[in-house]
Amino acid sequence: MNKAKPKLTRQDAERLFEGLPAGATTRASSRPENPFGPEASDVVKRVEGEAALWKDNLITLPVAIELPEGYDSVSRMREAMTRALRVKWVREGKDEVVAEFPEGWTAIRPGSGPCELRDASGVVRALFGWARNAELRILPRYLIESQNNGSNGLGSVLVRDRGNGRILERSSVWSARTGTNHPDWTKLVAWLDSRYPDHRDPLRYWDDCEKNIRT
Repeated sequence: MNKAKPKLTRQDAERLFEGLPAGATTRASSRPENPFGPEASDVVKRVEGEAALWKDNLITLPVAIELPEGYDSVSRMREAMTRALRVKWVREGKDEVVAEFPEGWTAIRPGSGPCELRDASGVVRALFGWARNAELRILPRYLIESQNNGSNGLGSVLVRDRGNGRILERSSVWSARTGTNHPDWTKLVAWLDSRYPDHRDPLRYWDDCEKNIRT
């Protein structure tokens, strides 16, 4: 007569797991690890988190800057841009520098001509090229522009507020001479000097620059 195998009591079964780490039993009851790597949802969350570190307003510019009056070095100009425009200089290479501009600033490369650095409202605030020796040219708010009359070939000059596009002053003379050679050019320069004495500084008179400089 075969002897029946004795049944294990609950107490006997628990003794089989004595000495194992406490977490071993809980791991068995939890969801098993994915042998193929992390869950797809975990990967998506990580990628989204990494993407958030990249800024859409990081713009690559030439290292060189065309220095306006009152700025004796590129470093001084960059310091002024940091104060007036809240620019952060991220990294610099041999021929280019990466800068973080305020939200909404973009760099546009048109079909022809230099690249345009535009603020959040779409106003062109600077121009630059892509050649190795290119310079960043920051534009002032008030500029004297030439205006040509296609019907007679004569030209005029005017003062434009680039912040809103308005014409502030216009010459009364139409002449075959254009640009700085126009008879009224010096007259309009004097007009600008009297009303906006710092108009040659491209970091003055802009609403954002004036606000940032004060705070």
